[in-house]
Amino acid sequence: MVAVEIKRSPELEAVVRRLWKAFAAADDAAMGNIMVTDPALRFLLSGDEDWLQGDEVVPILRERSGTIAMVSLEFDRLEAYEIGDFGWSACMLTTLDADGESRSFRQTGVYAIEHGIWKAVQIHTSVGVPPQDVFGVEIAESLGALVASLKPGISDEVRDVAGSKGVVTVMFTDIEGSTQLSEARGDRQWSEDIQTHFDAISFQVESNDGRVVKTLGDGSMAVFTSASGAVDAAIAIHALDDDLRVRIGIHSGEAVAVGDDYAGIAIAKAARITSAAEGGQTLVSSATREIIDHLGYKVGESLSAELKGISGTQQLFPVSQAS
Repeated sequence: MVAVEIKRSPELEAVVRRLWKAFAAADDAAMGNIMVTDPALRFLLSGDEDWLQGDEVVPILRERSGTIAMVSLEFDRLEAYEIGDFGWSACMLTTLDADGESRSFRQTGVYAIEHGIWKAVQIHTSVGVPPQDVFGVEIAESLGALVASLKPGISDEVRDVAGSKGVVTVMFTDIEGSTQLSEARGDRQWSEDIQTHFDAISFQVESNDGRVVKTLGDGSMAVFTSASGAVDAAIAIHALDDDLRVRIGIHSGEAVAVGDDYAGIAIAKAARITSAAEGGQTLVSSATREIIDHLGYKVGESLSAELKGISGTQQLFPVSQAS
């Protein structure tokens, strides 16, 4: 019996990203190119009657896209695998509309190779709903609470791991013009370039006593125990010879550890600072700027910025290595 090799598929992950970008832009042609042209195509959504099939899929998706009016989307988690000409994917992402409202989506997909190109055969997309809204009863929403309810006596140990607080420096990276780059290079080359880029970022982060928490589409999030470590990593990332213009945002503040991830306003603020940066630039918050003051970095003039979801005008500072 020959063992079947299942392998991670960066190429298929790139297809999933393109499908969501096409949906956000209500791009019929792009959506159609990513789905099989067959009556067996199925696309399931959250509504009771949302069972779409065959030729009706793309027109209805275009109509739905127009009502949601996405202005941005970020993948919180994306995985895809393949076996020969067959593949599948799962992702979680957050979208932002023109009114500033965010939505969380989950999607799974089944794909097959058609004329040398990955095409969707079946996709299921849903909106996250709290368990109590479905079952009418309170259900433990975290592993710690669930374990504590079943095995009294270990809740404190779980809580220490899953809910510890502390001051960290958070760094987000994002590639400027990634949509145009991915279209110009093609899915296969772009997925290889992104993986190489992430490997280089991980090396620089770990070399400066940091940890990559997760990658978000073509960006990344990392945490450091020192502000100088984050800035040193940012400088090294900008120096990478990979022909990519990276925006970097850094903020120091208190965050809550949730498993392998982090939560808190400090995380959101670092992400918003990144969106204010230009390609090839690192912006730091005033909190981080105070910490690294007199450490020899070149700090530019402050920039006043309104960060979405963050109250008040924020002072941001471009930082680079001293000449």
